[in-house]
Amino acid sequence: MTKSKKFWAAAALISLAVMAFAGYTLYGQMSLHFSGDTLEVRPVPVPVPEEEEGDLSSARAAALARMNQEDQEDAAEEAKAGRQASPGSETEKAKAIKTLFEYKDAKAKSVLLAGSFTSWKEKKLVKKDGVWRTEVYILPGTYPYHFTVDGKKKPDPDKPKTPTGDSLISVQ
Repeated sequence: MTKSKKFWAAAALISLAVMAFAGYTLYGQMSLHFSGDTLEVRPVPVPVPEEEEGDLSSARAAALARMNQEDQEDAAEEAKAGRQASPGSETEKAKAIKTLFEYKDAKAKSVLLAGSFTSWKEKKLVKKDGVWRTEVYILPGTYPYHFTVDGKKKPDPDKPKTPTGDSLISVQ
């Protein structure tokens, strides 16, 4: 049984597309792994499932009761001190902090900023009085970054360096 040329051409194209997609995915994972890039992972707290009271052992039930009592006492103390206990204060979300980046080179024609906090997408800096500046909102953590000055990758001279040649910034 022979198949038509169109069938084999379509099969070859589909195979090529699948291999290209698999290669691209593998390349992305491997380059992220071997680049030494830091990824900030902030796990979302998962609430402990509440069990029926009949399922709890007496020791565990007593411990939960003590914890609830301590939480109520803490809230009462904060109220006495004039502070309001905010609901969910234990799981308060981290806020992004406005961070200023500066590069001093009056002769540069263009300066771009790229870092793990921008997913390595370049952001333009604006020149004012011979200093290139931009502000980026970044979550607290330590991130690698670099400047691209007139098409050439350059680290920040005022910051510590990574083994890959990028600069490090710590945001708190």
